[in-house]
Parts: sequence; structure tokens; C-alpha cells
Amino acid sequence: QFLFPTGKGYYIFSFLFLYLIIKSLFNTTISDDISLYSRYLIVIVIPFLFIPVSKNTIKLGVIISVFTAVLIAVFHIIVYYLSFKSLPLSNGSQVNELLVIERPYFGFVCLIASIICLNLANEFPKYKKGLYFLSLFFIVFIFFIAARLSLITVVGLLFLYFSFYSGFSLFKKMLILVVSLGLIILVLLSYKNLSNRFYISENIEIIKDYEPRFVIWKCASEIQNEDNFNTFFGGKSNLWIQDQLNQCYFDSIEKETKRDWFLKSQLNTHNQFIGFFLAGGVIGFLLFLLFLVSLFKASNNFYMLSIVLSISLFFIMENVLHRQFGCYLTAIIISLVLKKEK
Repeated sequence: QFLFPTGKGYYIFSFLFLYLIIKSLFNTTISDDISLYSRYLIVIVIPFLFIPVSKNTIKLGVIISVFTAVLIAVFHIIVYYLSFKSLPLSNGSQVNELLVIERPYFGFVCLIASIICLNLANEFPKYKKGLYFLSLFFIVFIFFIAARLSLITVVGLLFLYFSFYSGFSLFKKMLILVVSLGLIILVLLSYKNLSNRFYISENIEIIKDYEPRFVIWKCASEIQNEDNFNTFFGGKSNLWIQDQLNQCYFDSIEKETKRDWFLKSQLNTHNQFIGFFLAGGVIGFLLFLLFLVSLFKASNNFYMLSIVLSISLFFIMENVLHRQFGCYLTAIIISLVLKKEK
């Protein structure tokens, strides 16, 4: 029996993919763009292949995969600590060598696995104690590796749940939120790696110097003023967009070591919304926005809503779909949210 995925979000993303391919062919820049756009096929193909797979099987697969990754990362960290008697978890370059994947993505998959554990605990009360423990284990690991965006998302989801989904009285809601916030602040102040990641003791100028998005987003906003940029259809190609960013980095960054790092790393826009606006103009931006809106509308419970909200926040801080791994994550989330239970 030949079936197609259900849900408008799947077809909106497919249309976004076709639009970008056709635009690239029209501009004769397909050779520049195909390496990026071909990854989007993962987002289209995986939900199609997952049709005969049950929703709970996908959830279990995510939990087992992430748990395995955490165990491997913990082993690396223990070996490093025994060798050097320190934990370099505030240093971005060293921590990525210890973890299986880059820290923002590791924090994100731990967050998704934690939410899925809570979802399964609600569906299977018999195993809820073990699933609650596993969910807490993933959250603690997010704190341990100091994954900033995932921590902020955890706090936001807690606030959302206790404000709108819990059956507690107003007093209990306020008490839980205050205690939770107090514990988070206590951990933030006492855990050095975490406080360093949030620049607790630094002034705004130091924060602006260390946080690359202050430069990246300013440079990205200037691209729309270029002659080869069309508001409705975007830039000539992704290679052209990167060249404009590199030129802006070269012109605007005064510190030589920082400028060389930006140019060597070829830093992209670090925002998926900006990325689609520059690549596809207003049309590309609106199609991507409609894709996310359709996922929100298809979320039939708090857990699926939390997953969509989590990846939406991730899209704000990273070009998730510029990475093959990010495309796999997006495909799995589409499959979880849009797939029917049976």
C-alpha cells in the first residue's frame, strides 16, 4: 500500500525545497547551492520512510540513541578529568572534542529526549518512575555541559507548563516557579562552567566581544542593501551570501585574531529565519514560517508543542538546516509531530 505523509507542514517544507531549487536553476547557481539544498531531501525522505514505523518506536529510538551518546560523552569527560584534573566545559573548542557532537546540538537532543521520556511516562504509567529518572538525567546533563539555549528552553517550558497546563492552584504554581527559579540561579552562580557560559561576571562590552552573533546578525542585515539582493526572491546564491558575510567580517572586525577566526570558520547567519530570508527573500521566509506554524497547529499535546517550541528557538540561534545532522533532527521531529499514533 503506497502512502504519503500526513500533515500540511510536510508539504509546505517540500514546496520550500522546490522553490529554492527552481530559483537556483533560474539564477544558474545550482552548482553553488546543490550541496546545501540536497540535505533538505533528508527532511522530505525520512518522514516518508517512517510511515510504516510506529510513533513509539521512533520515540524509543531517540531515547536509546541520545542515552548512548551521553554515556560515550561521560566516558570521554572522565578520561579527560583523570588526565588533566579539570573540566574545560566553558571552552567551546575543547568541549566539542569531548562530546560526541557539538554542544548546542547535544543540549538540544538531550532536551528532546527528556521531553519524549515525559511523554512516554504519561502514556505508560507502569514505567513512569524509570522514565522520570531518565528525563531528569538528560536535564542534569544539559546543566553539566552548560548548553545555554537548551537551559533557557527548559526554564521556558517549565514556566509554560505550570502556568497553563498544570492543575495546581495559583499559590502552588507560584511556589514551584519561585523555587525552580531560585535553584536555577543558585546553580548558575555556583557552577563555574555554567556562569562562564552566561558571562555572569562580565560587562556588556566583553559579552559583545565574545558573542559572535552581535557581528553576524549585523552583517546579515546589511546584505539586503546590496544591489544583487531582491527583497521577494533573496540573494543570488548561498555562496554569494557567504561571500557578503565574509566581506563584512573583514571590514567591520578590528581585532585581527577575531577577524581571522570569523573568516576561517566561514560563519553563517546563525539564524534559520534570516538564512531563508537571505536565500529565498520574503517568499522563502514566509514558507518557512508557515512550515513552523503548521507544526504548532498539529501539536495535539503539551509534549509535541514543547518539541516544536524547542526547535523553533533552536532555529532562532542556529542555521540548523545547514547541517546534515540538523536535517535529520528536523525530519525526526516532523515525523513525531505530524505522524498519527497508528
